[in-house]
Amino acid sequence: MKVAVYLLFLQSFFLLYYSASAFGSERYMLLIFGLLNFLLAWGIVRGESRAIKITIAYKGIDFFFALLMLMGGATFQSLNAAIDLAILHDLIGLFGKKEESTEES
Repeated sequence: MKVAVYLLFLQSFFLLYYSASAFGSERYMLLIFGLLNFLLAWGIVRGESRAIKITIAYKGIDFFFALLMLMGGATFQSLNAAIDLAILHDLIGLFGKKEESTEES
């Protein structure tokens, strides 16, 4: 879970950094998604299961679009896809550990 939180904060800072040099509606879009990543990371730190479920859905969609852009030739999206995959792997592994502990009881 710690890896997912750190990577969400990292993506949040990346998006906020890129929003400083963007113009128009792109700037606001980057700000919104940067704040969303930050809020989801904060929700995971607090241990809210709703934030974990939203993060899995959001990062799944983000990973899908990063792969589509990567197939389209945008090689800079490989870093975004790798971070999304690491977040998904960490959070889905968290649910697997919860199921194992309930089966043993």
